[in-house]
Amino acid sequence: MKPRFDWGEPPWPRGVELETGGPIAFRPDVAIIGGGLTGSSAALHLARRGIHSVLYEAGLIADGASGRTGGLVLEGTAHGPLEDVTSCVTGLETVVAEEHIECDLHLPGCWEIEHHTAADEKMLPWNDTGLPVSIARSVAGGVVQPAALTMGLALAAIRTGALVHQHARVTRISFEPELTLEVGGERVTPGHLVIATNAWINATLPETPPLSSCLTFACATEPLDASTIDGIGLGEGVPFYTADMPYLWGRTMADGRVIFGSGLIFGSPSELEKTDVDEGESHTLLERLQRRVRGLHPKLAQLKFSAAWGGPIAFGRDAIPLLGVHPRHSRVLVAGSYAGHGVALSVRAGELMALAIADNRPLPKWGALAK
Repeated sequence: MKPRFDWGEPPWPRGVELETGGPIAFRPDVAIIGGGLTGSSAALHLARRGIHSVLYEAGLIADGASGRTGGLVLEGTAHGPLEDVTSCVTGLETVVAEEHIECDLHLPGCWEIEHHTAADEKMLPWNDTGLPVSIARSVAGGVVQPAALTMGLALAAIRTGALVHQHARVTRISFEPELTLEVGGERVTPGHLVIATNAWINATLPETPPLSSCLTFACATEPLDASTIDGIGLGEGVPFYTADMPYLWGRTMADGRVIFGSGLIFGSPSELEKTDVDEGESHTLLERLQRRVRGLHPKLAQLKFSAAWGGPIAFGRDAIPLLGVHPRHSRVLVAGSYAGHGVALSVRAGELMALAIADNRPLPKWGALAK
């Protein structure tokens, strides 16, 4: 089957395909739009509480941001610490263990690196665009195989009682006279609705806070031997991201490949859907990233790459995520716009929405849609 998007293919397999489908549930307790980490987590946590949910994914589970992220696991939000999302990494570790999800979760921490020389900081043996690189600090986090994590959450949700429909695009959402979705020509009237479409939130549901949607880019090297990985300073297997500019992030993989990422292209959801990473600005950004990686260290000068791809993310005001109730309907919940910080945070966001629906627990004020 032709990929839904021309964004290139990340270096990990999707894993076992889900057996999904069946008849449309016309009056589910909760309808969830979006089959990424947020939607799959919400479906799982609702099912654990005995609440019947149906997840509708326009393409395939993990087809969008959740399967195309580089798999860095970071704590909290890109904005900084916020209430109810300060232990996301621990929460992710717990759900992965409880559901026996095989996703290569590894939590050695994450380096924040900066472009300068510092006598009191560990230096990486890099010259990044003419600048030395130091490890300023280590923060909570690590890495995961993101497609496997997303698929694992969806499988766990199905085992626990949720329904998942792939290739099920929601074409209309109505609030009046009752909350209604149109899916494949069918009419669905859920008790609650969860919008978990991240960079596509504005396209999914109007009257949501304006987001800046974009594609971010990454490339994976060919497998490197252990001496090369040690020689470029990444032998400890700790991922990294820059706390200054020019921005760069990266991580090692178990098979010896190293992923590096940088670069953004902004556009509307419809524009991003038409983007081809083998053409135009996207292709230029990926070539620039690969030249930059080859220039980091002499051992990388003749490096070949095994994969190059893009994936969607979104930014809201001050990099604060959305996690709230729609101002026009108290039973419509929205989460997303994680500003590239969403692996552990999205799993927590799904759980928080499940708690809001099941236990009437208030969502944090910082995520409100109406400011």
